Amino acid sequence: MRTAAKKLCIGNRIGYYLAMATIEEDADESRSLAQRLHEDLLSGKFRPGEWLKQIDIENDYGVNRFEVRIALSELAARHLLDHSPNRGYRVANPTGRQREELYEMRTLTEIAAARLVAVRATAEDIEAFEQVVDEFDRAVKTGHLAGLAQLNGQLHDQFYRMCGNSLLVTQIKELRERGLPGRSSAWEAPGGLAASNADHLEMVDSLKRRDAEGLAHVIYRHLNRWREFSKPSPE
Repeated sequence: MRTAAKKLCIGNRIGYYLAMATIEEDADESRSLAQRLHEDLLSGKFRPGEWLKQIDIENDYGVNRFEVRIALSELAARHLLDHSPNRGYRVANPTGRQREELYEMRTLTEIAAARLVAVRATAEDIEAFEQVVDEFDRAVKTGHLAGLAQLNGQLHDQFYRMCGNSLLVTQIKELRERGLPGRSSAWEAPGGLAASNADHLEMVDSLKRRDAEGLAHVIYRHLNRWREFSKPSPE
């Protein structure tokens, strides 16, 4: 009886792990090709200006040609890819002028959002935001930088959600993502990461004091750090 019970227990465990593996596989497949490519584009898997071959995407992502065309068209509409008729799609690589215009737009929208955040954020919102900022601060000070870019994205998404305007939040995120291809990280320069971290901490301080103008000033400085610490890739 004990042997039979043990076999049943082992069988149940095997069944559980197989079921979990199937669920994870199904979850991955449920993500659209556009979502998967979007993540890879933002993670730097593809070089700025790199041409994307449809046949390579079909093979690498296990999809068909129709899915590839839909995904590439969607990402081009979001300005993460450039489309050249009769040539195909390549990763966006904004020129210096385009980047200047993009940051002007980001400055206008994000400063406006920051002023709303100072007024609309609840005490619970501020506490949750401070926890993410503290996590970023600990990672910087201890040198545990793996996943820091993802945490930084989470930090900024959480900050702007506090403005209470979903259309503004969407616009800010789309503009931020458009500026990623072709830009070297300011964190790679000496002092760049420390300066970014200091800005985050000051954002919390201004937010706690409900200092809308002080918060707007920090956001302006934070947005334009790239001029001091990073350079766009060659055009």
